[in-house]
Amino acid sequence: MTPNGFAHFADALVFVHGHKALAEAARHAELCERAGDMETAARWRRTMAHVKTVSAGTKQKHDLAA
Repeated sequence: MTPNGFAHFADALVFVHGHKALAEAARHAELCERAGDMETAARWRRTMAHVKTVSAGTKQKHDLAA
């Protein structure tokens, strides 16, 4: 997946799961690791990094609106 693809996926994950998006991505990464699929687990970990960025930007927008 391209870096832009991870960003779009992270946006969607935050849209669907809200503040629980990071935990959801971590859960999927752990499940993949347990199944031995380290490549997909690494993708989920990378998605987690993008979710943190998206979540920080969302929080910053809310702070500015207040």
